[in-house]
Amino acid sequence: MAPRRSPRVLAVPAATPLIRRAAFRRAVEVIPGRVRIKTTASQRRRTTTTARRRRAIQSAANQPPAEDPPVTNRRGINSRGTNRRRTNRLPVQDTAPIVTLLQNPDRQRGTGSQAEFGTKLGLRRLRIELARMTSNPTDGCTVELVDDCIYDWKAVILGPLGTPYEGGHFKLRLHFPQLYPARPPFLMFLTEVYHCNIRNGAICVDILYSAWSPALTVEKILLSIRSLLSDPNPENPMNGAAAELYKTDRAEYDYMARQWTRRFAQPE
Repeated sequence: MAPRRSPRVLAVPAATPLIRRAAFRRAVEVIPGRVRIKTTASQRRRTTTTARRRRAIQSAANQPPAEDPPVTNRRGINSRGTNRRRTNRLPVQDTAPIVTLLQNPDRQRGTGSQAEFGTKLGLRRLRIELARMTSNPTDGCTVELVDDCIYDWKAVILGPLGTPYEGGHFKLRLHFPQLYPARPPFLMFLTEVYHCNIRNGAICVDILYSAWSPALTVEKILLSIRSLLSDPNPENPMNGAAAELYKTDRAEYDYMARQWTRRFAQPE
């Protein structure tokens, strides 16, 4: 008798992970009392948005950091507008560009290519302001160009009536930077003035520094400086001796201001 052969067992290949996952889901669905949770479209969008944000953060972390703009600490002024001594002293405008310009005048600047010294917007703005102040002069203020250069102006302010500066003709020099009107002009007195907020031509006024706005014009700047002659600010002095005299002896202060006006600010 021939030996009985055992039935041949065929090897069944293992199911793939996807097939096993589908089979598991079908088995779970047939369980009684099982509640199937469906994902809504809003939940899918929220999940996609979160994933996109996570990828964006990871991508930004791999990018090199952007360079911060240089921080200039002028005379120890901090971000709160006060100096290191915690006083509310306003910073003084740097007049070095004008001093350099007066010492080394360039006669060809007015005839060269204006694109090298400013943008088209700045040129248009300066020409409009010059035309307005020439055709309709501001009360107590006059302006003119220096060597026909639109970026260099001379101005004359008349001393306000009823003040120690009455009768004086105070000359100023204005130099407009390349980024005007986004940046304020450099301005200094060419005439000697005895004043709390003026010394050696430099002016301590906020509109030329921290309070500058592109909406300000040359006309408004000159009117503000003329108003400063009438109403000094001894609490934020540029000339400490004059400010102390203003507080202690106003009559003597007015006498000194009147003498300086007669000596240095007489019309030619």
